[in-house]
Amino acid sequence: MTTQSKKANIIRFQTRSRLDGEEELPVGLPPSSTSQLAPAPIASAIDLTGKPKIWFAIGPGRSGKTMLLRWAAEVCVNQGATPIVAAADPQNRSLKNYMEVEEPPTNDATATSRWMEALLRHAMEQKASALVDLGGGDTSLHKLLATVPDLAAALDDSGVAPVALYTLGPRVDDLASLASFEAFGFKPAATVLICNEGLADPTIDRDDAFARVRRHSAYRAAVARGATEAWMPRMDAAVAQEIEAKRLGFVQARDALSPAGRKVAPLGPFDRSRVRLWLQTMAAEMAPIMSWLP
Repeated sequence: MTTQSKKANIIRFQTRSRLDGEEELPVGLPPSSTSQLAPAPIASAIDLTGKPKIWFAIGPGRSGKTMLLRWAAEVCVNQGATPIVAAADPQNRSLKNYMEVEEPPTNDATATSRWMEALLRHAMEQKASALVDLGGGDTSLHKLLATVPDLAAALDDSGVAPVALYTLGPRVDDLASLASFEAFGFKPAATVLICNEGLADPTIDRDDAFARVRRHSAYRAAVARGATEAWMPRMDAAVAQEIEAKRLGFVQARDALSPAGRKVAPLGPFDRSRVRLWLQTMAAEMAPIMSWLP
């Protein structure tokens, strides 16, 4: 065994031993009195092929929501689909830097909640799909759930499948949104917990880096009721920053293409290779939920 592999094993053993017997920290909000709904039955295998879907991307700021939705929107376009892309974050709507998006006219949470209700009503009536970036500071969905606690069931009954996507880093505090929305009764059958490897220490095995999060009762309860687990692979930080600075799509970055109407210096060949690997790994990691794409 090499010195490097011995060191990796030592780190792994130390990480696991530190968690043994550790008291978990509470996260999220207490259940609302309007949210005491019986959990919806969960299918053993959820196939949403051919159904319109609403993606609710939920998580703290800088947890990977925008990156996830950029990837999803590109995949949809490449497959000939044209979902509505909506940026509902009251503070940061960076998604519109990369594509055309629908957004509320103000940052007011109450007005945003009404706007989201109108968006969902339109999707239900027109059987349209949407990708909704709720942002780290979102309160609009909470407000909507306070008056429509059976929102997920209402969408399902209309023929539109709700999909809850929670982006998570290795901090237990990142579970707050999951704990809060589950307590509100928002438990779509299609729920995925996405651990973002890019937020973890790259020198630590990903299972160890996310051990505290994945063993937390809020996480385990969601998995026990049928939530799917997935990993968002790490992209080289310098490459990700370069793509963001140039406002490139991932396929554009990979193929040395410029956005329409703009001339952008392409990434170097090694960085394009890194993007190609990330896209391949992303497709493999998200394979279990590909039928959930609009």
